[in-house]
Amino acid sequence: MIWTIAQHEFSKLFKSGRLWKLLALSQFVLGFIFFWLVEDFIFKSQQSMMGSSTEVFGITEKIFHPLFAWTTLFFLLITPLLATQSLTQERKSHTLENYLLSPLSAKTIILGKFLGLFLTQLFLLLPLVIMPCLILIRDPLDIGHFLTGLLGIILLLGTTLSLGMFVSSFAKEPLIAGLTIFVMFIVLCILEGMGQIFGHNGEWVAEFALLYHCKNFLSGLINTKDIVYYVAMSGFFLYFSMRRLSKEADYRKRA
Repeated sequence: MIWTIAQHEFSKLFKSGRLWKLLALSQFVLGFIFFWLVEDFIFKSQQSMMGSSTEVFGITEKIFHPLFAWTTLFFLLITPLLATQSLTQERKSHTLENYLLSPLSAKTIILGKFLGLFLTQLFLLLPLVIMPCLILIRDPLDIGHFLTGLLGIILLLGTTLSLGMFVSSFAKEPLIAGLTIFVMFIVLCILEGMGQIFGHNGEWVAEFALLYHCKNFLSGLINTKDIVYYVAMSGFFLYFSMRRLSKEADYRKRA
């Protein structure tokens, strides 16, 4: 049943055209950044060949590392738009009641909607997967580095989406929910800066920062601690989303 709900969520965005608009936006933004990075790489490589620069350039490090970083920032902007569609928008349009009054458990509903929206996020990542093919036509690429960075982005997307669904399980207005999700993203991002301000005693604060654990992945390194952070955070927010929806379902059934 989880897969059925996931298919429904994905097809709903697919048929409404909203998914195609987001894909077009993703293609335009990421494509422009990719073009800019390639142009900058070619310019600096030419300077290095002429002897005016001694810096060593690697395609994966100089192009895809910053591209991945920009991609994470881009998805921090559009994830609130997707997350508010999961529960808040349906609550406002009174279609969520069909789920709450059905025999489906809150766990099934939340996981189904999460999976559907997560597949939507992966669909929007397609431009990022296609771009390396353009590089491979002429030059070699560090596939391991690329796939590791892609794994970090996928884990980050799962965490941000689960946080967004947690907020959506409480909110009644999509606009308020979207703004709240975005503010929470900002707060979780600046925790890293706050940890640096407090020095050695504040290192534990940086450990809770949203982007802090993505840096190793973007550098081509897989750290078990980073994987555990994203999986644990995702599980934490999904669990409390289930608890919140379960209470709302019990209330509706008693009413």
